[in-house]
Amino acid sequence: MELMLGRIFGVVMALPFKALDLVWTAGERTVAVTQRLSRNARLQAEQRAVEAELDRKQDELRGTILRLAEALGAEAHEARKALIRESYLASGRVPERPTDS
Repeated sequence: MELMLGRIFGVVMALPFKALDLVWTAGERTVAVTQRLSRNARLQAEQRAVEAELDRKQDELRGTILRLAEALGAEAHEARKALIRESYLASGRVPERPTDS
């Protein structure tokens, strides 16, 4: 009986320490999860910033490409007009003017 009471007493005395150990372990896990979530949030924020910069750069490049295409189109039009003019001069003919009818 005395041995059994000693064991019960030992278990009862150990319970607060076991409870503290469980609380400590749960706290460590909570901190680890919080840190992981915080790191993931930082990585997601960095990814969003990079994607926003890429979107901005893409819009800038699209605008540049469209301006260059417009300039090339204008130059091509002028080059075609010059070739037509030169062909008429070389042939000695005068282009006919369209009649408004």
